Amino acid sequence: MMTWTQTDPAAEARYRALAELEPTTAHLTSLIEALFDESWRVRRLAADKLSAATTSDSLVEALLEVLSKRGETGARNAAATALAHLGPVGVRPLIGLLGHEDPDQRKFAADILGALGRVEAAPALVAALEDVDPNVRVAAAEALGKTGGPHARAALQALLSKDDPLLQVGALEALTALNAPPPLPQLVPLVQSPLTRRSAWRLIGRVRHRAAWVLVVQALRARGTRDAALLALGGATTALGADVENELSLALSGVDDAAAWLTRCLASDDLERRTGALHLVRAVRLPELASRVAEAAEGGALAQLSLSVLLSLGTPGLVALLEGPTPALLQMSREGRSVASEAIVENASPRFVAPLTALLGAGEDDLGEVAVRALGRCESTLAIAPLLRALDDDGVSAAASRALTHLAQTFPAEVKQALAERVKGPLRPHLVRAWANVAGAEALPVLRRAMHDEAEAVRAAGAQVAMVAGAEAATLLGMAVVDESTRVRRGAARAVAGLGPEQGRALLERLLGDREPSVAALAAGAAMECGATWAVPRLIELSGQADSGAVLAAVQALMVLGGADEATLARLAAHADAEVVKLVLQEGASSPAVVAQAVRALADARWDVRVAAAQALAVGAGAAQRAALQVAVDRETDALAHEALVRALEAVSAR
Repeated sequence: MMTWTQTDPAAEARYRALAELEPTTAHLTSLIEALFDESWRVRRLAADKLSAATTSDSLVEALLEVLSKRGETGARNAAATALAHLGPVGVRPLIGLLGHEDPDQRKFAADILGALGRVEAAPALVAALEDVDPNVRVAAAEALGKTGGPHARAALQALLSKDDPLLQVGALEALTALNAPPPLPQLVPLVQSPLTRRSAWRLIGRVRHRAAWVLVVQALRARGTRDAALLALGGATTALGADVENELSLALSGVDDAAAWLTRCLASDDLERRTGALHLVRAVRLPELASRVAEAAEGGALAQLSLSVLLSLGTPGLVALLEGPTPALLQMSREGRSVASEAIVENASPRFVAPLTALLGAGEDDLGEVAVRALGRCESTLAIAPLLRALDDDGVSAAASRALTHLAQTFPAEVKQALAERVKGPLRPHLVRAWANVAGAEALPVLRRAMHDEAEAVRAAGAQVAMVAGAEAATLLGMAVVDESTRVRRGAARAVAGLGPEQGRALLERLLGDREPSVAALAAGAAMECGATWAVPRLIELSGQADSGAVLAAVQALMVLGGADEATLARLAAHADAEVVKLVLQEGASSPAVVAQAVRALADARWDVRVAAAQALAVGAGAAQRAALQVAVDRETDALAHEALVRALEAVSAR
């Protein structure tokens, strides 16, 4: 397949040249000319730059002139895109364009006014509903669904009685966008027409009246109207009540192929049809459809609804996902697995222990972790044995340790006894963690063993959980901070905050001075966590190191502890690492030094730094920085940065 640069080799050069242009008045002609480029990519860039330009009458007039060029479809569409992003300044000229003699121009005007979504355009669009051209009338109806306004709903409802199916569909879709269903008597006749049926049923699902659900139930009982009923269910904007679900269940109880029909609907490409089917499955409680319900989450849009329906199917539905020679969970898509797994973990029960144990042996790490998490919630002592075995599996051992800790809340004696037997043998990292979490201070003898184990992972685990040892914790951590293994010293740095700023001071000082930046970074976090203000001088030193991770940790600690002076803030706000700069700009916006650096950062080559600078100035800038912000707004080409700058300018101007 040929790329766009291969089909038009000069397009890349034109694109790069255009990218260098600032969206200013001086370059307006060049940007307008670029709207006519043969390359859609160049046209899109030109539209984006014009959208970011300082709005003026001349810019709007130039874009409207492009709209008038019949035969230049690409240029006209690009101009329409730019106009749709100009905001209020384009409303009045576009309203004027609604009176153009060319119906094509009038339709463009209605479309763009809809994209702008400005309520002040609604009266003109209501008037355009009487346009002699049917395309303009439909475009105006659709635009009213985006602008809203006090007269939009009434005008759209009036269209439903017109003898014009296309206009009726436009009005129905606009009312749906506004979530403003008309009275039911206006909708009932429209479900009879093939052209308006779908849109009318979608709105019926939004009518908050029992009579609407009576219609839906009646439609479900007849084979020819079942799919239409799904549209109403898919369009519902509120949860269905128990009484409605009961009636829906009764309506399907006499339908022989209900399960097969719902299976097809749950696999539909039509999102609203799938949504309606999910509501129906929850109403009729068919556990055999559990895997189909999970797979209906494909694409992510229906993930929460699918999860809710799965949970409503209870244990029978979830067990159906886990049992059998080849469990359905193993055959699902990524989205389906994710939803099904969450439901299994959230609703785990003793009934799940056997199939979850089998799932552990399936050889898939992601499902193994699901099985372990769910076993920890099964509220059964039968889950202890498989979880103990899982401690030996590096892929799920961390999850198994957490699961045993969770299970110990229900069966403390049983879990403790099982772990006590295991810790008599060779130690493993997550076994040590689980034992410490369950045994508490009684774990001290095992923790002493762990700190002398030849495996650095075991020693590191012992250091991380040392605080359960109470008065002996400092002794254990003292062994860890002098360990030759960086991993063990990192474990100590993660735990030392638990000793407090004074009791742990000697250990924390050593860790802050560690030769390994990752250890020092964790120690900086510990200083912040325990409020060790005495560490500020060392943190300032650490903020000058070459390692970005250590610098970031030191900066964050300094900000929380309030230890950074103006000179330090000025230095850090000009740091080479963008993450450091963004953190200082975000946390130090009240500092004069940071405000001064934020002004300079408005010209930074990195868009995310410019956004952070704008956000800092929105908080800390005054009238003196307003001019710099205005210049930055005028030259900014990145959409996110431009939005942040505009907000900052508005905040400063309002002071």
